[in-house]
This record gives sequence, C-alpha cells and structure tokens, in this order.
Amino acid sequence: MQSENAEMYLVSLALIEETGSQMPIPIPRLAKILDVQTVSANQMIRKLEEEGLVTYQPYKGVSFTDAGSQIARSIIRNRRLWEVFFVEKLNFTPSQADSLACRMEHITEPQVAARLSEYLEHPTTSPTGRHIPLTDNPSPVTVGRSLASLQPGEQSEITEINVDAATSAYLQSEQFHPGVLVSMLAVGSNGSVLLSFDNHKLALSPEIAAQITISNPERP
Repeated sequence: MQSENAEMYLVSLALIEETGSQMPIPIPRLAKILDVQTVSANQMIRKLEEEGLVTYQPYKGVSFTDAGSQIARSIIRNRRLWEVFFVEKLNFTPSQADSLACRMEHITEPQVAARLSEYLEHPTTSPTGRHIPLTDNPSPVTVGRSLASLQPGEQSEITEINVDAATSAYLQSEQFHPGVLVSMLAVGSNGSVLLSFDNHKLALSPEIAAQITISNPERP
C-alpha cells in the first residue's frame, strides 16, 4: 500500500492529465501544484518509479505506468463518489464536499466504494461536472470542444467543468454548471471570454475557459 503522500503525487499527476496536458509532465510543474520543493518531488518520483507506478524521462518529465494510472483513477473515483454523497445526501456545498472528500479518498476500500456507488445509483459525474472514472477502465475521451473555441455569436451547452475547487465554488455561486446554455458575446485579445446565460454575464480567463467542455456549438 502506498503512503498518502505518494498517492497524492499520483492523483495530482492524473488531474494534470485530465486538463488535456500531454505526458510526460515536467517535475517542476508537479512540484508547484503540490507546493513542495522540486528536489522533494524528484525523490518521490524516483521512489514511485522503483515501485513500477511511473516512468521518468530526464529533462522531459514523468508519465504513468498502467499500474500507477489504475491506482490514481481509483482514488479519484473515491473522491468524486464522496463529493456526490456529501452534496446530494448531506447538503454540503461543492467546495465543502471537495475538502471532506479529500480526507476520505485514501481510506476508502474498494468494497466501500462499490457500495457507495450503488447507493448513489452509479453517478458518472461529480457535483462540479467532473467525470467519475471506472476502476477497470480509463476515463472516456470527452466528446465536445473547449469553451475557449466558441466564437462570438455562437451558443452551446456546458457539458463538463474541470477546474480547481476554489474556481468551481465561484462558478457554482454564479449558477454556472454543466447543463447551462451559454452564448459567446466576445473574445478578448488574450483569449479571455465574455459569456451570457440565463440573463447573466460572466467573464472568464483563457485558462479557465480552456478547462470547460461544451457540446457542438450552434448559432442562436
């Protein structure tokens, strides 16, 4: 069994991969996300490589092995199942649920996750629209386009939002979530976007827009 610290490296690597980043992932980027020194991240990556969970390419970065990817998917599955439980059954906010679920994800046995999924009627997305992976299969490729690709005058439905907990909480407070139909009003020179939905307007940075998936756009 891996330590919780080791598991956090695997989970962070998987979350980076979810944003569409290509493997290998540079270790300095991973260290920044985990808020650790690069030398510490190097040491942990070497340990994970010895355990057969990742591969490391000098000057390029780190990639999953099949075994490491499966462990990461299992932990992320635990987290997101608990997020659904805390939001739908205990009425926590998505931000509160994310914090609580992070404490539960490492101690949830497979049989507990299986029963939790059954109790929740096998949800496929978290409260913030993130895919809940299966333990035996990779996450499916998201069908659709990035919100950043939407052109002024086009409209589309939000299908998935892959952002950090703080950004997710903000978007939820603005009633911006999967299922919302948005219209693109304008795109800035730096890639920032101005959206309209449900009589609201919302400006998003290019980084956030790139992490939001839409269905095939259409002209209103």
